[in-house]
Amino acid sequence: MSNGDSKTLAPVESFLQRQKLDFNKEDGQHCTLFRVQTGAQKATVNVYNTGKIVIGGPDSKLKTLLQDMKGALEAGEVGVGQTLPFEIEKFPQTIRERVPECDPVIIVFVEEAIKCLKHEALLGAAFMIGAASERAVNLLIHTYADSIQDDVNKAKFVSRIGSKSISKKYDEFAASFKACKSRPTDAVLSNDIDVVIGTTFQFCRITRNEVGHPQIVPDLEKSVLIANIGNFVNYIERIYKLMKHFKDNGVVV
Repeated sequence: MSNGDSKTLAPVESFLQRQKLDFNKEDGQHCTLFRVQTGAQKATVNVYNTGKIVIGGPDSKLKTLLQDMKGALEAGEVGVGQTLPFEIEKFPQTIRERVPECDPVIIVFVEEAIKCLKHEALLGAAFMIGAASERAVNLLIHTYADSIQDDVNKAKFVSRIGSKSISKKYDEFAASFKACKSRPTDAVLSNDIDVVIGTTFQFCRITRNEVGHPQIVPDLEKSVLIANIGNFVNYIERIYKLMKHFKDNGVVV
């Protein structure tokens, strides 16, 4: 059992993992110590058994990031999935860093979604993140189509997706990908269609449709919306990794 307060340790460790920071965890006197590093920057996070958090190390962007984490946790700003509000505000920057080739249209709609969320405009946030998601999935589907090596099979797939709605296009894509003979060998990336991409796509699509084609005012919970927006960086990153795989290896169906 760790010496640090368990209720504080969980969101701290979750944050470090989401930020993809290298860290080691060890027990200290009345605390659990995280030694954190990114590149040449190093810092420490002490989580005491009282729940107190102490950030150490020389001044750096890493230390500032960890101090932001501390402030959010001490303010009780922990939502579903442990995503912190200040993290969401940095999503456009994070996407640019992790996916430099990301389509600028996606970035703009993510920025607009965050502005809406900050002003409690939940319907606007749901619509904007849905638009960003649809743009990303359309790019994924058309990259897949362009990468099909056999011209006859490519023509058949393009004909099937035609001018269908994004949900129908996605269904055609998912079915084709399932039977694809050139799926990624990496187990995580191979299963992303169902585990990561499909789940986030369907949430974004449904909530956007509820806002864009209203019969009644949708009952959106902010915590659920934040949790799903919290997955968006990973979602975009996985989509672009799949697109790269299709471009580099071609698609055999």
